[in-house]
This record gives sequence, structure tokens and C-alpha cells, in this order.
Amino acid sequence: MSDDKTQEMHRRLMVLFKNHSEMADAYISQFGTEINMKNIQTIRAAFPGLGDTTSTPVASTEEPEVEAPKDAMDMVFKFSDKALETPQGDPTKESPLYPRVVDCPICKKWGLNSQELRAKSLSVMNDPFMAPVYKSTGQFQEVNYLLASVTVCEGCLLASPDRKDFVLYNRTTRQNQESQLAPQVIRELKETTDKRKAFFEKNGIGDALFKIPRSYAAAIVSYQFADIRAEIEANAKVQGAYFKRGNYWTRIALLCRQAGMDDKLPLKIAAEHFKTAFYMSDFPKAELECQTIYTLFNLFLYFGKPKEARDYLNVLEKNRQDLEKADNPSEEILASIRKWLEMGKSRWEDRDEPNFWKTPGL
Repeated sequence: MSDDKTQEMHRRLMVLFKNHSEMADAYISQFGTEINMKNIQTIRAAFPGLGDTTSTPVASTEEPEVEAPKDAMDMVFKFSDKALETPQGDPTKESPLYPRVVDCPICKKWGLNSQELRAKSLSVMNDPFMAPVYKSTGQFQEVNYLLASVTVCEGCLLASPDRKDFVLYNRTTRQNQESQLAPQVIRELKETTDKRKAFFEKNGIGDALFKIPRSYAAAIVSYQFADIRAEIEANAKVQGAYFKRGNYWTRIALLCRQAGMDDKLPLKIAAEHFKTAFYMSDFPKAELECQTIYTLFNLFLYFGKPKEARDYLNVLEKNRQDLEKADNPSEEILASIRKWLEMGKSRWEDRDEPNFWKTPGL
């Protein structure tokens, strides 16, 4: 195995094992440079009391620890009255949404209710965890695109905010563009349709899931169904699946806040998926890895764990230093690391400001 890969894995494991080098050394010696969560538990068991990061931090040491669901279908929300409401835009203004014809690659249902966002129709700001908050640019209705972004098949409950996961009709070629989902993922989705239908009955949202724009509650459930799909992708080792899962849950957390609900458990679930993505280096682009490290920094800071937050910021700092010393560093990657590192340092310096955790628009 290459020295570079070993050093990079050691750096990741140091974050995982809270800077206990002996644990990182033991992992690499015993299991090599491939991350496996069962192997991580084996090392933890061999070093009792050291590097214990099995629980994601909660907002306060006085609050009881709440365990994150192990399966995407285990989480059923209790929705507030506001969550069941569907925000309405100004009917005198143009809608920023337009329909896109997509078909389901699983059950072959055609003409699904899929809505794209018109270019430059809404401005976007990010909350502290990089979830998007949408604002009108003036000409268009005020629409929270999170209430419409996930396409859900009424037949088999395949769900995704990425239209390429469905079968698209290309107007230029007048041909269908097949789904980008891997064959093994499509096969698993077909075999688990009954499980998704059972979850649909369990959460009690009903047909509101298919009406766009949705209520906050239906939008939350739409992202849960997207996570169910991404969990299958993760099990099939599709690159970027854990990154997707983390992002889905930061969006669920944002929707919870917008609906007047608590966001701690969704953020805890997001942190677990982002941590797995980081330890496995599960990213299609270096930019997304930097974003994930920055998001983890903010999540740990939010949960009152500044030391662990700094550990993630230090990863970016170390990556910056290593690249700057390299003979022919990628300027694109270096620029990305510098950008996210500066954002993190700025957040760290402002952490005592009164509106530090304020969500735009709330």
C-alpha cells in the first residue's frame, strides 16, 4: 500500500479516535487502509475508554442521549400543526416551478409529478449546515423549493431530488434517457417496494406526498423516501451515497425548523452519514469532501463539542499545508480547501455572536 494512502487514512482515523495515535496505528496494522465500521468497533473494544466517539454529541450534557435510527425506515415524525400546512405563494406572480416529464425506472409508471426550478427565479442562501434557503427575486412567487424538489413515484415510492435517477425524455433527440441508477440498485429497489409501501402507510402522510408544492410534513417524508433509496445505494457501494444521505437529513432538519419543530435528531442522523462519508472518503469530487468537513465542523460546534469541531478544521489545515508543499499541487483542489478553511475559521471566530445559529428567513 502506498505511503500517501496510509498517511491519509491515519489522519482520518485520528479524527475518529479523538487523536489517539495508538488506536489509528492498531487499525492500520490489523485492517489496512479500508474503512469498515465493524473493524472500528473492534479497535474501540481493544482500547476501552479511549477514542470513544460512538455517540454523536447532543446539544447539552443535561439532555438525554437519543439514539439515531439504524435504518432509513425507522424514523417516524410527530408533526406540528404548522408542519401540516402548505405555504402558498402570491398567485399574481409567476411560479418559479415548471413541470418536467419523468418516468419511473422501477415500476415503469410514466408522467410523474416532477418540478424543476426556473433559472435565476429564486436566490439561495445556506443555513449553517449548508442546507439551501430559497428567497424570491421579486418577479416570481415566494416558493420554498424544498417543498417541491423531490420527485416521488406514486406506484413504487422511488424518490429522488435528482431527475437523472428517473427516465427522462430528451426533447432534442426525441428519445428517452435511461436512469443513472446502477442495475443492482434498481434490482434492490424493485425487491423492496413492499417495504416502502409499508413505510408510506406507517407515516400517515397519504396523498399529500404527491401534491406539489408540499406541506412541510410531506416534504420531510419525501426526503425520507429519498434517503431510503440512498441507503440502498450506500449498501451497493455507490460513490457519494453517504454524502447524499447527510445532505438529505440537513434538509430535513431545516424543514423541521421552518415548521417549528426540533431539529436535533435529524442533525444527529446527518452527522452520522457525513462522518461515514468522511472516513470512507466517499466523494465524487474533492470540493464535496471539503464541504463535508466544514459541515461536520459546524455540526460538532452546534452540539457543544468545540474540540471535536476543531479536529475537523485541523484536517483542512493539514490538507492545505500538505498540498502547498507538494511539487505539482492541483490548484483547483487547493483553492477549494482554502475557501472552506477560511469559512470555518470565520465561523470559529464568530461563534459567540448572538445570531450565530440563525437560519435565514426565520
